[in-house]
Amino acid sequence: MQITEKTWIEYITRLAKINETAGQKMADYIARHGTQDTDALIAYAQALVQKYSEGSAELACQMYDAMAEASGAEVPPAEPAEPTDYSETAKMVHATRKSLPLLQGGVSRLVKRAGADTTLKNAIRDGAEWAWVPHGDTCPFCITLASRGWQRASKKALKGDHAQHIHANCDCEYAVRFDGRTTVAGYDPEEYLAMYDDAGGDINAMRRAQYAQNKDKINVQKRAAYAQRKLRKGNADGILNEGSEGYVPITRESIEAVRPFSCQTLDTEASNALASAHKRLLAQAAAHPAGTETARSYGLDMQPLGKTSVGQKPGSVRISNQSVPYILIHNHPDGLTLSPTDILGFVTHDNLRMMTAVGNNGRVYAVEKLPGYDKGMLQELSEKLTVQAQEAKNAEDIVQAVETFFEEVKPYGVRYYATEG
Repeated sequence: MQITEKTWIEYITRLAKINETAGQKMADYIARHGTQDTDALIAYAQALVQKYSEGSAELACQMYDAMAEASGAEVPPAEPAEPTDYSETAKMVHATRKSLPLLQGGVSRLVKRAGADTTLKNAIRDGAEWAWVPHGDTCPFCITLASRGWQRASKKALKGDHAQHIHANCDCEYAVRFDGRTTVAGYDPEEYLAMYDDAGGDINAMRRAQYAQNKDKINVQKRAAYAQRKLRKGNADGILNEGSEGYVPITRESIEAVRPFSCQTLDTEASNALASAHKRLLAQAAAHPAGTETARSYGLDMQPLGKTSVGQKPGSVRISNQSVPYILIHNHPDGLTLSPTDILGFVTHDNLRMMTAVGNNGRVYAVEKLPGYDKGMLQELSEKLTVQAQEAKNAEDIVQAVETFFEEVKPYGVRYYATEG
C-alpha cells in the first residue's frame, strides 16, 4: 500500500496550520500586551499549547487509525499524547521571551510535538514502524534522519518522554506503517542517504552546501527580519517614519484642496469630519518647521482619542496605540502615498482599522481593513514590500512598489484610496 502524495500533503498541511495558528496567536498576544508580565505570558502560552496540542494529537490519531484500518492491523484505537505541562512551557518562555520569533516558534514547536508524540507512542505500543518523511526546504539534519528509512518504533526516538528533533518551521513529519510494504509517495530514503554520503557523512558540510545554494533567498529573508526588528523597535517607541527629504510647503491652497472620500469604515457624515480633521492637522503642521509630521487618533465615530502628536525629528512622529478600534491620521511632508513602514504598522496593530496620510499638497491616501481581513497574508506581503523598499533606488520605485502592493492585497480584506488633492 502507498500513501498518495495528495493524502500526505493534506495531512501535513492540516498539522502545519494548527502549529502556525498557535504561534501566530502568541505573536498577536505579544503585540497587544508585550512581554513584561512573565506570569501572564506563560499562562497564555500554556493555554495555547494545551488547546492546539489537542488538535494536533487528534489529527495524528486519525491518521494512525486510518493506516491501521487500511493495513488490516488489529490494534486498539490510537490514544492522543498529553500536551506539554506548565513547567516545560514556562521553561520555554523564559528561554525565548526576549525574541518574538523564538517565542512564537517555541509555541508552534510544542504543539507540533504533541502530534509527533502521538504517532510515536502508539507505534511503540503496537510494535509498528515509523519513518521521518521530509517535505519542502528540508534541513540537513532532517535529511539525515530521513536517510535511515523505516525503523521499528522504540523509546530511543523519545527524549524525556517526548519526540526529538521537532522543528517549528518545517513540514517534516513521522509516518507509520504496520507491514513491510507500505510507504509514502515520494519518500526515497536511498536518495537522502546518497545526499548524506556525498557530503562524507558531515552534516555541517551539507549545511554549507545548502547555504551556498540558497544564499540569495536567505539574504532576502534576513533583510525582511531586519526590517521587522526595525518596525518592532519603532512600534515600541510609537514612531511612524516617512523617510524622505523632498518636503512640500503647506499652503492655504493645499489645505483647501483636501477632499472627503467614501469608504466602508465611515458614513458620509464621518467622512466629512475626517476631511475636516485632515485640514486641521495640516494647519497645525504648518506652524512647525518644514518636514514636521503630526498625527492624531480618532474613534470610529470621529471623536478624538487624545491630543495631536508633533514629531521631534523631520519625517517622523511618535504615536500611541489604542485599546479600541480607531483611525490614525498623519501628514506626509513629501506629499507621497503611505510608506512601507506605515503599512507594516497598519498590519501589526489589530485595533487600527484605518490609516490615512494627508500630503502637504492636500492629497489624501488611506487604507482600511474590511471583513475577511487576512492578517497573516498581509504581514507576509508587507514584509516583502519592506525588502523591496530597502532595495529601491529612488522614491519613485518605492511609490510604484506600494501601489503594486495595494493591487495585490485587494483579495485579502484591504482597500486603498487616493484622492487628487
